[in-house]
Amino acid sequence: MPHVSFRTNQRKAYRTVRRPFEKERLDQELKLCGEYGLRCKREIWRVQYMLSKVRKAARTLLTLDLKDPKRMFETPPLIRRLKRYGLMTEDENSLDDILKLTTQIFMERRLQTKVFKLNLAKSIHHARVLIRQRHIRVGKQVVNVPSFLVRTDSEKHIDLALNSPYGQGRPGRVARKRAAQKAAAASGGAEEDDV
Repeated sequence: MPHVSFRTNQRKAYRTVRRPFEKERLDQELKLCGEYGLRCKREIWRVQYMLSKVRKAARTLLTLDLKDPKRMFETPPLIRRLKRYGLMTEDENSLDDILKLTTQIFMERRLQTKVFKLNLAKSIHHARVLIRQRHIRVGKQVVNVPSFLVRTDSEKHIDLALNSPYGQGRPGRVARKRAAQKAAAASGGAEEDDV
């Protein structure tokens, strides 16, 4: 029996820019990095690549006739998927609305941004650290990917992890050490009173 592998080849999830030293774009990217607490420009390029694929699909469908079966079949699922992720509002129902999507709309749906907006973190950078250190869950699942796109129905289920020291979990290493020192100091003080 031949060995069958279910692994697929990974392809690049981003596209590098054509003009690397364009001042306006560099300034804009730097502003986005600071505003959304991103690690590097590649995170922006990844979102832009995702956006370009969605826009390309919409543009292709717009070239077809209104009664074309391909357009009638593929348009509703595309719009439904974007609505599920909160990228489009309920009253936006056309392909033209897909072309109005921006990078910022995608960035607002990231888990890192949502954690900060829900006041679970003190800053956007603190939100990223909490997510990477597995303190945040979406529903019952602990998520440690800051770029996780949050669906509209799971938005209200973002919370601290159950086993996190910030949640209902046991205290962290330093907190346990301080508690032990306090207990030792208290018991030491009680013994001196007895003597």
